[in-house]
Amino acid sequence: MSTNYDELAERATQGDLAVKPGTVRRGPEAAAEAQRLLMAATGATSTEDLTRVVLGRPSLGTTVGASPVVRARVPQALKDRVTAIAESEGRNESDVVRDALAAYVEIRAAG
Repeated sequence: MSTNYDELAERATQGDLAVKPGTVRRGPEAAAEAQRLLMAATGATSTEDLTRVVLGRPSLGTTVGASPVVRARVPQALKDRVTAIAESEGRNESDVVRDALAAYVEIRAAG
């Protein structure tokens, strides 16, 4: 069965869709069902994970809003070393790379 989502969206906007009896939820039941659906859609396994997904990552630093991204291609051997460090320290690779870049910038500024 093929679903035309654009057509369904248009019909919903116009109020042409009928509600199936017994499918309307309100109050705590609606909140629980919405949470269940969001967790299923996002792959979140807890309400904390779901909140992180819904709100997005917190900004880094003192400014509000999206944090800038720095991208670089690296040799596989360097990537493997970063991965190993992150795993051994129980951190994620972004934190390791961010710390390494900050240290490099500080050394360059001092020299």
